[in-house]
Amino acid sequence: MDIEEMLEIHDCPLCDGGSLLEEESGCGYYVMCLDCGCHSVTIDFHSEEERLEAAKKTVMLWNAGKVISSHPGE
Repeated sequence: MDIEEMLEIHDCPLCDGGSLLEEESGCGYYVMCLDCGCHSVTIDFHSEEERLEAAKKTVMLWNAGKVISSHPGE
């Protein structure tokens, strides 16, 4: 089963746009908004055992509204 299918990712906390869990270079996960481009921090993993936990932490932060935006004043 795909990791993204196992996790419930909420819509963007800033614009309600669609969200996508992305893997970065096989060593970390982040969530990004497909509409406004804001994103979560990247949570790194160093082994296959840590992969699912990194994805869960990333999604938990995103769902809690912890996002990074490049808009001035954010």
